[in-house]
Amino acid sequence: MSFLHCKSKDAFFEALPSALLPESSEGIVRILLMGDVIGRPGRKIVKSVLPQLKHRAKINFATVNGENLAGGFGITQKIFNELTTSAAGVDVITMGNHWCDKPEVHAIRKSSNRMVLPQNLKNLEGVELIPEFEIPGSRRSLCVINLMGLFAMKHEYNDPFEFLEKVRPVLQAKVSGGQSIVVIDVHAEASSEKQAIAWFMDGVAAGLIGTHTHTPTSDERITRKGTAFLTDVGMTGPYESVIGMTLAGSMPRYFTPKQKKPQEVSEKDLWLCGFLLEVSESTGLTLAAHRLQYREDSEEWTLRTVNTPNL
Repeated sequence: MSFLHCKSKDAFFEALPSALLPESSEGIVRILLMGDVIGRPGRKIVKSVLPQLKHRAKINFATVNGENLAGGFGITQKIFNELTTSAAGVDVITMGNHWCDKPEVHAIRKSSNRMVLPQNLKNLEGVELIPEFEIPGSRRSLCVINLMGLFAMKHEYNDPFEFLEKVRPVLQAKVSGGQSIVVIDVHAEASSEKQAIAWFMDGVAAGLIGTHTHTPTSDERITRKGTAFLTDVGMTGPYESVIGMTLAGSMPRYFTPKQKKPQEVSEKDLWLCGFLLEVSESTGLTLAAHRLQYREDSEEWTLRTVNTPNL
């Protein structure tokens, strides 16, 4: 594992090339996976950082989890359009338990495949289909899987493991046949579910991130078969908060729960969190992965890098 820490944007981007894999004859595909983006502050930091990050790191494809984009609850058509422009840099938006908090989600789903709903939602026609996206600069496509965990979630979902048992052979054939790269966003409360899914998809998925807890973990790793995973990538948004919401609105919920306070997104101490995969064009699996965190107030960048044990 290696560690890069910089106190300015210029210093970070100057040091970044040495932290990434050199271009090789087999080719490298770089995919950035980001977790829950929280409200207007989260959108602001994505739009201010992601375009330059994609350019300087030569990132081919970027995903964000968008279930908290609209004031912390759901997504709107306006916000979807705002983030999926070429200027903003988001290629695909995955979702989670707040997927249907805004009714516009159904119109977005009908008009674009760039919003990926969890494939184990119940009673929603066609949701189980796994979309494939063209990756700029790569001969492979990108299959994006989005799944809900079952433990301690308020709603019922189909079993994610049953879903994966059905699709794993097809995905494995696409990866080994040179057709696709597979990434997974598991939106779950339990670390155990996220890690179990990562091990079940070992050697098939290039990478997996856990989302939903809004709290980054530091267990980034790559298996011997080339699957990178991180139990929770953490939210992109305000960290002087309770999982993104203001202290004024959140703290009374624990001390005086009968006094209902409005929940509003905090705007203090903005972080951007992501997991950057460097995937082999020839195998469709990960050679190196980088846990990225940027703190806007202090202009502080950190990059923790792990390499496949085979390197």
